Amino acid sequence: MAVETTATGGSEAARNQFALFRTRRFWPLFTVQFFGAFNDQTFKNAFVALLTYRLADRLALSEGEVDAYVQIAAGLYILPFALCAATAGQIADGMDKARMMRWVKFAEIVLMGIAAAAYLTQSLPILFGLMFLMGAQSAFFAPIKYGVLPQYMRRDEMPAANGLIQGATFLAILLGQIFGAKLVLTEGGVAGVSAAVVLIAVIGWIASFAAPPAPPQGPRPKVNWVMPVAMVRIIAQCWGEKPAMFAMLALGWFWFAGATFLSLIFQIAKFSLLASENVALILLTSFSVGIAVGAVIYSVIVKGRVTLKTAPWGAAGIGVGALGFCFAVRAYGGDLADRAELLTVGEFLARWDAWPVLGALIFMAMFAGLYVTPLNVEYQVKAPEGRKGRFVACSNVIDSLSMVASAGAAAVLIGLVGVPREIVFALAGATGFIAAYVVWRRARREE
Repeated sequence: MAVETTATGGSEAARNQFALFRTRRFWPLFTVQFFGAFNDQTFKNAFVALLTYRLADRLALSEGEVDAYVQIAAGLYILPFALCAATAGQIADGMDKARMMRWVKFAEIVLMGIAAAAYLTQSLPILFGLMFLMGAQSAFFAPIKYGVLPQYMRRDEMPAANGLIQGATFLAILLGQIFGAKLVLTEGGVAGVSAAVVLIAVIGWIASFAAPPAPPQGPRPKVNWVMPVAMVRIIAQCWGEKPAMFAMLALGWFWFAGATFLSLIFQIAKFSLLASENVALILLTSFSVGIAVGAVIYSVIVKGRVTLKTAPWGAAGIGVGALGFCFAVRAYGGDLADRAELLTVGEFLARWDAWPVLGALIFMAMFAGLYVTPLNVEYQVKAPEGRKGRFVACSNVIDSLSMVASAGAAAVLIGLVGVPREIVFALAGATGFIAAYVVWRRARREE
């Protein structure tokens, strides 16, 4: 597997991150990841939008019931990451990751075929079940995605490769959210989403055949098929690698807060901002583009170095942005109390008090990109050779447990305690100040 180098000995990609797109070591994996993330979000957000803006009225669901159903859907999607990730990591470390990638992407085609039927019948039980199965499929892909990067990339290419994949993943999340939520609410949109999710899965599967071989780099691990036991054991096995484990725990905090942010966007748009689903998409756009921009800025700042220097600033920025968002939402819409119709995008953007809401969200998201990307690089580089798939799996277990806890906490605070959504948003973000201090101390120790 050839690596492009310059006359000075460094890789060309380390100097110009976009040079990676000329190599088979990168573009097939990038393509598969992009379309996989896009398809996940198309399916998930089409379901959330359909539930919030169509089925809620048809089924006479209250605000609290809508919130609860959305949190249940989020939990069902994330729970398999905790249950399956450890076993998936063991499998990934014991076989060619490119071959495993093709099998996992084929499974996506099968699941999306079932999803098409579920959308056409608008069956809530089947759609909820598919949330769980899609989470399981994504859990089996995750150790391939990040476990194979250190195998394909030089060390000085890792920041650029991670920045591009991180930024593109959030861009795919954004586009999938817009595509799924917007399409499903149009005339004939349910049929359109049904066809689209199958077609996108096929595109990702075809791209996977271009990925170079990635054979195991260590002894084949014994696969533990009792998944809850495997979940506990993989955390215990990775615990001794302190630098990698610290990065994974720090990422777990982000996904606790980030899952809270993303799961509340549609409800904040409809019930707090009194705005249509298109305004919810504007909010999601602001968040996803902000993270993508932050991830790319990180790779420009560090110039190929593996360092945590941007992460403390990122965590603190998340806290500032979340508090600003909360204040902006609470100051919004004093003249809308008696309005019966939801605001259109034009009406929303014409309001002076809408811009602080958008500005705070973009600010927070850009700093999130500066936080998550260096931590992803940190644990991928510092995980031992031959065990990287299991470390990715361990990170997925931690992230998914964090997100399930986030969904449960949000459901209790909003549904049972009655805490306003924007306050829950701010509480999650404010923990960023604690994370900033902890990561800052760690970064200082490593300098």
